[in-house]
Amino acid sequence: MTDKKVNKKSTGGEVRVPRTKEQNEEIRLRRKEAIMKGALSVYVEKGYAAADIGDVAERAGVARGLVYYYYKDKRSLFRDLFTHMFQMSNTHTQNHFAKEGTAIELCRAFANSMYLSLFKNSEHVMFFFRMRFDLPELFAPEELQTGLWRDNNMRTVAQTLEKGMEEGHVRRMSPDLLVEQFWGTMMSGMLFLYRKREALLQEGKSLDEMRELLSSEIQDATDTCAATIRSDMLS
Repeated sequence: MTDKKVNKKSTGGEVRVPRTKEQNEEIRLRRKEAIMKGALSVYVEKGYAAADIGDVAERAGVARGLVYYYYKDKRSLFRDLFTHMFQMSNTHTQNHFAKEGTAIELCRAFANSMYLSLFKNSEHVMFFFRMRFDLPELFAPEELQTGLWRDNNMRTVAQTLEKGMEEGHVRRMSPDLLVEQFWGTMMSGMLFLYRKREALLQEGKSLDEMRELLSSEIQDATDTCAATIRSDMLS
């Protein structure tokens, strides 16, 4: 443990005051947050196979040995990154659908925020595009069957759709099937916008310029997601 130095004016000397448990925990959390950000940056750029602990330490701004202090090897580090990202996504989804609004409004806003994230938190989006290729390397089949990310999010959306069915503005059908259709439509829009984004990136466009150039497509993709679940689309 590193202690704080406190000057004593009366004697001209100094004593070391041990950090409190709360201070040590805050330092630990800050370090792990920096390591997670570094790992995300390296993963998005290189993928799991080419990622290196040294690269993560450099991006995080910490010593390589500090990364090994928290993680025994690369696999344990990236397992933690994946779990961290899944938890963040689940929390975001739960918080979004806990807001006030109809199922149509909430689903529309959720899809729109997903599309806009391509031009904001792009590293987070790129993680979820990449991660499906590395899941078998990091998690056992029985772990994957528990629904690390997608299933938890879809259960949250399905509950909102069920409520919308009861209120009459969401089409009545199996909530599990409808959420699959909504999610599939949203992901199709994401893939379309991702390809457009990559093409504009090659042209040297900034994220803000890309978002402006694709604003019509973003709106159309959002409308299509909402139309997938609306009851009046059946007539």
